Amino acid sequence: MENPRAKEILEHLNRRSPLSIDELASLLAVSTVTVRRDLSEMENDGLIIRQRGGAALPSNSIEPMFHQRHKQHLELKKQIAKYAAEQVNEGEVIAIDVGTTAAEFAKELLKKNNLTVFTNSFQAASILAKSQHQVYFIGGMLRKSEMSMVGSIAKDTVLKFNYDRFYMGLAGISLNSGPTDYSLEDAEVKRCFISKSREVIALVDKTKFGKSSLVTVCELDAITTMITNQDDGTILQEMAHYNGKLVLV
Repeated sequence: MENPRAKEILEHLNRRSPLSIDELASLLAVSTVTVRRDLSEMENDGLIIRQRGGAALPSNSIEPMFHQRHKQHLELKKQIAKYAAEQVNEGEVIAIDVGTTAAEFAKELLKKNNLTVFTNSFQAASILAKSQHQVYFIGGMLRKSEMSMVGSIAKDTVLKFNYDRFYMGLAGISLNSGPTDYSLEDAEVKRCFISKSREVIALVDKTKFGKSSLVTVCELDAITTMITNQDDGTILQEMAHYNGKLVLV
């Protein structure tokens, strides 16, 4: 976070959220023009949610837009995506979830050959359009904030096929709430992929552990393998009762 005011803005929002632009300008002793510029940068980094005349912190029920989250913890996501893609074997039939880590995973798959890929992510499908893989884009209703296809058409289509592996993203994962997501609609499609997949691989950066979002996606043990980043021990504590394979990259 290069802008020193960004840290101060987050501190004020942690005390009270939302705050108006005028309130932030007064607290920071800067002009409203400066605050608007700062908020625009922070929105692009996925740190805040812009509201009419002000800003708020993301909450369990407010999902940041895809483009807002894309740059957030990007290096952590790339580490996970690279490792996960290295484990994919030629000829496999895989499914890719929506989300920013899944999009990074799709980029890594450009280095692989001869895959059959199903996805309800517009972002992942667009990336894989540059590949030689056989790509099936699941239809349905478009969730514009996530650029994902959801609803009955998407669910019915997913359930028609069988997958070697489903690469799943999550908004949070904790001991009490398990694997969670922002969106009920996205979670329903995830469950369909889970039910038809031989293995379920969760791609979850370390900042998601200990956090809960709106809806529980599945039981923790429905996840075959969880790929995340090295950390200070928090992940091992949160995953104490996880019986699957935990990979720290």
